[in-house]
Amino acid sequence: MRETLRVHMGWLHSWVGFLAGLLLVLVFASGTLAVFDTEITQWMQPEVSLTHSTTLTPAALQAAAQAVQAEEQKGLSAFLTLPSDRDPVLRVLHYDGYEFVGTALEPTTGALVPARETAGGQFFYNFHFSLRGGNQPGVQIVTFLGFCLLVAIGSGLVIHIKALWPDLILFRPFGPRPRAWLDAHLLAGVLFLPFILFMGYTGTAIHARVLLPAQPWFASHHGGKDKKEKTAPKGRVLQAGPLPPPLSPLIAQARELLQSPDGNLILFTPDEVRIFKSDAYGPFLTRDHADFSRKDGQFLRSATQSSPATATMQLVRGLHYARYAPLSLRWLYFCSGLAATALAASGLVVFLMKRRRSSGEQALFRLAEALTQTTLIGFPTATLAFFWANRCLPLTLSGRTMAEIYLFFTVWGLCAAHALVLCMTRHAASGWRQQLGLLAGAGCALPLLDLVSGSHPWMQGGGVFLTTDSLAFCTGLTALFALLKLRESAA
Repeated sequence: MRETLRVHMGWLHSWVGFLAGLLLVLVFASGTLAVFDTEITQWMQPEVSLTHSTTLTPAALQAAAQAVQAEEQKGLSAFLTLPSDRDPVLRVLHYDGYEFVGTALEPTTGALVPARETAGGQFFYNFHFSLRGGNQPGVQIVTFLGFCLLVAIGSGLVIHIKALWPDLILFRPFGPRPRAWLDAHLLAGVLFLPFILFMGYTGTAIHARVLLPAQPWFASHHGGKDKKEKTAPKGRVLQAGPLPPPLSPLIAQARELLQSPDGNLILFTPDEVRIFKSDAYGPFLTRDHADFSRKDGQFLRSATQSSPATATMQLVRGLHYARYAPLSLRWLYFCSGLAATALAASGLVVFLMKRRRSSGEQALFRLAEALTQTTLIGFPTATLAFFWANRCLPLTLSGRTMAEIYLFFTVWGLCAAHALVLCMTRHAASGWRQQLGLLAGAGCALPLLDLVSGSHPWMQGGGVFLTTDSLAFCTGLTALFALLKLRESAA
């Protein structure tokens, strides 16, 4: 009976893990990058100095209010993000249907910062929770993937629990390839199991309502619709309101009412100004806000109370998004995200290795290998192409933001076509080697491109640029190491 259970769990773990893993790798990888979405945007906008003072002046806020009104006159619903330690500029943003884009202003003078247009780190944040497919079906797919992840983890524990400890003790990274990949899969899964379980559960819980859209009781027990989703701009055309009153006294009053040292988000309606509590204030993503009249600045109301059920979901959201996290904790999230990506990626490789001898000549297996190449190598190659596009596209190019994104998907599509052709013609090994070579070159050469592009502000927050370039270089070295190992095994 016990052995039968293990057999069934093994089948469930293999097939659910592989089919869901093809997309879970993308979700994990993009989520890992989204931990530093603000810093990625800074790398992609080197014109924005990171040495600004975060002190706001009335003149800067007045300039921002005028910019908001100008956006509204174009039919866009704009909002402000105030300077913070992570992003020391004042931003006027609107939602373009995928990302929040807009302009940056000096926090002291209100002067426009001539920063290049870019999708920035928002692209990876959007990809992480929706695969750029919108609420339906994008968010639904990602939420279902979270459920599949929990199933795969549960079944994996059942089939490996007896031999788990000996396998960890006898970790064999340089042993036979199938054994080494399986040991790496187990090591990543066990050491980072609490994080992976937590992120899988919270990610599923946050958007679970998209899988149960007809259950009003679920929304009421999970905090209902997020307040930001209700009030944040969705690209709809709005009537332009009057020029907002001076914002400095409103911000000071809101900070006192919300008991928050700052406010990072200011939304505007034709009649109101809404100042929200900072996401960085604590682990509860509360969406508490204070509302003022847009006409004369008179205080209207505040929303600061939450039921226990709502507070629980606010904590779940806050811990998952980690916007409150200091730098050290964000690095822990990042490294754990890399481990989760490695877990899913190694699972795909183990799945193929176990079936290559018995099914390697079947068209379905060759298709599975092509999809695996597209996921494991094509996606990081496209990601690096996204960074290359930021440095290579003309600064004055119209529609530059979408050009970066189009190039990302074009490169990814070419990698998919290349993998499919070579795998279906029984040249899969060549496909792995050629794409690894491309990935190695793109990663190792990105720091050089960043330097020769003439946009590297070493004296203005150079740590962001050095870290980003170093991670790209390490990605290239990892691909180069894998390429050399494949060539050794083929010799």
